[in-house]
Amino acid sequence: MECIINRRAQFSASRRYWLPELGEAQNVEKFDPCAKFPGHGHNYVLFISMSGELDEYGMVLNLSDVKQVIKSEVTSELDFSYLNEVWEEFQATLPTTENIARVIWNRLAPHLPLVRVQLFEHPQLWTEYEGEKSSLTVRSHFSAAHRLAPNLSAEKYGKCTRTHGHNYHLEVTVEGEMDGRTGMIVDLGCLHEIVEREILELFDHSCINEDIPYFSTSHIVPTTENIARYMSDLLQFPISQLGVKLSRVKLFESDHLWVEYEGKDSEIFFSVATGFSAAHRLADPTLSLEKNQTIYGKCSRINGHGHNYYLEVTVQGEIDPVTGMSVDLVGLNQIIQHYVIEPMDHSFLNQDLPYFTEVVPTAENIAVYITNVVRSPIEELGAKLHKVKLIESPNNSCEIYARDIEESKVDRIYPELAAV
Repeated sequence: MECIINRRAQFSASRRYWLPELGEAQNVEKFDPCAKFPGHGHNYVLFISMSGELDEYGMVLNLSDVKQVIKSEVTSELDFSYLNEVWEEFQATLPTTENIARVIWNRLAPHLPLVRVQLFEHPQLWTEYEGEKSSLTVRSHFSAAHRLAPNLSAEKYGKCTRTHGHNYHLEVTVEGEMDGRTGMIVDLGCLHEIVEREILELFDHSCINEDIPYFSTSHIVPTTENIARYMSDLLQFPISQLGVKLSRVKLFESDHLWVEYEGKDSEIFFSVATGFSAAHRLADPTLSLEKNQTIYGKCSRINGHGHNYYLEVTVQGEIDPVTGMSVDLVGLNQIIQHYVIEPMDHSFLNQDLPYFTEVVPTAENIAVYITNVVRSPIEELGAKLHKVKLIESPNNSCEIYARDIEESKVDRIYPELAAV
C-alpha cells in the first residue's frame, strides 16, 4: 500500500540574478531588484516528499535516515552559502527558486524515492519540482463578503444565509518549462500583475453577491467552490499569454476550509482541517525492547510520548449546479468528529484504540486507519475521499490517497467499526 511521507528542512542562503553576457542596464531591467550587488537572501524552507510501500514496521522510510541524507547532500552545503558559487549547476542556470528545487531533486534522487521537492522562498512564493515538471505558486489575500442563498437550501446553509465575510487566501499555481539560462518558468512580476488585475481589484472589499456581475446577474451561489472556479476562468487566458499553463487555483475561506480547482469542468477538491492530541508509543509488542529501540529509537520508550496532530481530509466531488457545494460540509465535519476526533483526541492510541493494540501507531498507520474509517461514510454523502494528510510535527507528515487502498484493513479486522 503506497504512502507519501514528507520531511521538512531549511537553510539560509544568498544569491544574485546576474548574467555576465548582459550589460548592467540589461541585468537591472531584467532582474531588478534581484540584480543588485552583492545579492540578497532568504530563509528557505524545503519539503522533501517520498513514496513507497509501508514496511512491516509501519514506515516507508526511517525519517532519521532521511534527515541525514538531506543534511549531507543538500542543507550542509547550502546553508549560509552564496548560491551562485556553491554548486556548479548554478553557473549555467541562475539559482532561482525553481532551479534550486530542480537541482536538489537531482542530487537527492539517487538516494531517496522522490515524488516532489517543494521549496519556499517565503510564505507567498514557492515552487514544486516533480521530475521534469516544474511549477510556481504565488499567494495573495483579499477580504470580501458573501451570503449563501436561503431560497435554495436554508437547512444546508444555516447562518451562512446571512451576509458575512472572510479574509480569503488565494494560491495560483502555474506550470511551465524552465529557461535554461535564467532558471525561470514565468515572469513573476507579470504573474503578480495578472492576479492583481483579474482577481484582487475585482474581489477585494466587495460583497460578492452584489458587486461581482457573474454572481449578481445569475443564480450561481458564491460558495468557495464556485468562486474558485470563476477565478480559474478569469485567469486562464491571461496566464497562457505568459507562456505557462494555469495548473491550479486554491482558495482558502479560512485556515480550516479550502478548495482546489484544476479546470476540470465541475470537479473540485474540498478540504477541511482539524486536529487532535494523542499519545503513542512506537513498538511492536512481538519484539523485544532492544529490537524496538533499534527500529524506532527514542519513540519506543515504554511510557510513550505525544503530539498535537493536524489532520487534513480532502474529498473529491462535483459542484452541484443548484447549491454550489461539492459536499455536505456539516455532514463531513460530523463524520470526522465521530470517527476520528472523539475516539482519538486525548487518548493513548496503543491502549485506547483496539486497532493499535495490533498495529504500531506510526503516523503512516494512523493515516491509513483514518482513511479507512471515514471513506465509506463520506461516500454516503455523495462525495469521494481523495486524500488524508496527517501532520505529526512541523518536520514530519504523511499522505494517504484513498485510491491506493483497495481493501479496508480496518473493516476487515474490526467489522464492528462500520456500525459505529
